[in-house]
Amino acid sequence: MLALIHLEEKLPLMHLLRLCRFVCGVVVLALGISQSVALAETDKDTIIVTNSHSWKPFAFSENGIAKGLLVDYWKLFSEINNTPVEFTLSDWNDSLVAMQEGGRIVHAGLLYSKSRDKYLDYVFPLFEITTTLYVVNDSEELKTQGVVPGMVIGVVSGGFEEEYLKMRYPLVATMGFDNNAALIQAARNGKVKRMLVDTQVATYYLLQQENSLGFVPIERMYKKMLYAAVPAGNELLMREIESGIKNIPPHEIDRIKQKWLNTSRTTKIPGWLWPFIGSALLLGAASYILLLKQAVNRKTRALKALNSKLEEYAFTDSLTGLMNRRGLDRVFASKRVKIMLKRGQLGVLMLDVDHFKKINDKYGHLKGDEVLNNLSKALNNYLREAVAISRIGGEEICLLLPAEDFHDLKVIADYICSFIVPQASQDGIGLTVTVSVGALLVDKDGKETSLEALLHHSDRLMYQAKEAGRNRVMLGCLSSQQHHRYSNPVSV
Repeated sequence: MLALIHLEEKLPLMHLLRLCRFVCGVVVLALGISQSVALAETDKDTIIVTNSHSWKPFAFSENGIAKGLLVDYWKLFSEINNTPVEFTLSDWNDSLVAMQEGGRIVHAGLLYSKSRDKYLDYVFPLFEITTTLYVVNDSEELKTQGVVPGMVIGVVSGGFEEEYLKMRYPLVATMGFDNNAALIQAARNGKVKRMLVDTQVATYYLLQQENSLGFVPIERMYKKMLYAAVPAGNELLMREIESGIKNIPPHEIDRIKQKWLNTSRTTKIPGWLWPFIGSALLLGAASYILLLKQAVNRKTRALKALNSKLEEYAFTDSLTGLMNRRGLDRVFASKRVKIMLKRGQLGVLMLDVDHFKKINDKYGHLKGDEVLNNLSKALNNYLREAVAISRIGGEEICLLLPAEDFHDLKVIADYICSFIVPQASQDGIGLTVTVSVGALLVDKDGKETSLEALLHHSDRLMYQAKEAGRNRVMLGCLSSQQHHRYSNPVSV
């Protein structure tokens, strides 16, 4: 009987021990599962982010540390999505080669192009970027505006700028450099006089120079968006990047832009200052209005005179007094030229003085300038029907005038070569001036009627005239694309 009572007293204690062992097992299992999940979350594969090491303010390396707008953006991507990233910054072309090798790699930001589309899949547009043509701040170089055939322009090798020039301006020569820093340094050393650079990048680098105005912008070429990109066909990485970018708050992106691009400025004014500022503004406004009424007439007259002078400078070639390329653009956009294009009654003549370099070398640059001035005056005096006579660069002169057909265009070209051009010659010193002419007839069937297209076709005809022996005209029609050649009656 005592043994039975003792057994019954032990039973609750045994159940209690079993319960404790069960609870401990559950706790250990839960800890193991949570640790596995944590390891899974922290053991994600690293994403390699590539870009240029000399592309301030977007991406650059400083003392071995990656910095810049795109670097901060992808660091933010890493923090928000708990995805480790590693930056591999290199020369621009090397970053494109790395993307072609594939793998878990992302290009931090670049422009879309057909050639890159072969080995890249673009994800999302990230930031806007503009690209500008810069020229050395020299009076002679500033005379030539825009991009003209034969011009040498510095670019970053493998950059979109290089591809853009080769596609849009095939007659332009490009000088490639490994990165933006090398390009800017070459420009500073006088190796290039013109360069095509992203505006934000040029601003960053040029402001670091002692002579920050050594290069000046003369024409904005394009405005585009930077895209994130992954190796073509990597759908898993593509979806991961897309979903991760969507998680980034817009205000964080604005903060990064403000840090590197200084897109906006804010100033917090204490509340007690508002009454004082309001009173001061009212008093200042009253005083200003009183003074303004006294000076407005004088200032208006001075401003009109200044605007007139500035407009003359903006659209006129400083050497010959002819209109420059900007002036030609303005005339071409006028109603009169549009009507002529619609009716198919427009002739485009591109004149280039033959052996002009030899004239400069033999008689001096002053005599060369005199030849261009005499030729310009003769064209103005004897071609009154011309809609525009423009010096578009060097010794090239472009004319826009009415022309009914090939015969009419041939007669005009003969008249220019046989009568007008010889007036720039000087028999006393044995200086004979001839020109090679590309004459383009634009008829009503012409498809390309932009000024850039017309200059391109007439320029090609002019170069064909030079290749055929100079001192002659090469005729062409824009609609039929059939070129007819004949020799000038002018004796060489």
